[in-house]
Amino acid sequence: MFSSKNNNIIYKYFYIICLFLFLIIFPLIFSNYFNFDSGSFYVFPNLALAGLVYVSAYLDVYSGWIAAYIMFYVYGSMTPLNPSVFGLAGTLSYAASYVVWRRIPYDNVPNEILITFIVSCIFYFILFLIVFYGLNINFLYWNFILSYGFPVTVSTALVSPWVFYIFKKIGFGNFLNKKKLMYL
Repeated sequence: MFSSKNNNIIYKYFYIICLFLFLIIFPLIFSNYFNFDSGSFYVFPNLALAGLVYVSAYLDVYSGWIAAYIMFYVYGSMTPLNPSVFGLAGTLSYAASYVVWRRIPYDNVPNEILITFIVSCIFYFILFLIVFYGLNINFLYWNFILSYGFPVTVSTALVSPWVFYIFKKIGFGNFLNKKKLMYL
């Protein structure tokens, strides 16, 4: 039926999907468990966004946009907002990350932190614009920026080297370079 080479590819896809589901679900469980209200700071990183930044270094534009939209649509389906809002913010963040990774010839920890910080700022800025102006939901925008957007952006940037390390450990970059996800 399946050769050992095909089984290896199936296992890699399975590990990657499980890792992304963990990166999506774990922060949401953490935020729900600790029930952050409007007066507190939220500093838990957006691990899915850090994973997106890593993936953008290896995927091409089209398969990356599809993967980013699916990943953030699933992420958005676990929140009270429309999942398409998160899908749009994820694809635009992927585009920004893709462009920045193509301008930098090598990856190291400071570059990983800087790129993740830039992409996270773009992601939360897009969410802010869509929610505040597009959906006309009124809230204290300074509260969003100072107690949620900026702390999450900083923590996501600082945690991103560990997320990148996990992806490198499972060989995700080498896998994408060889396959380029032809089937997406």
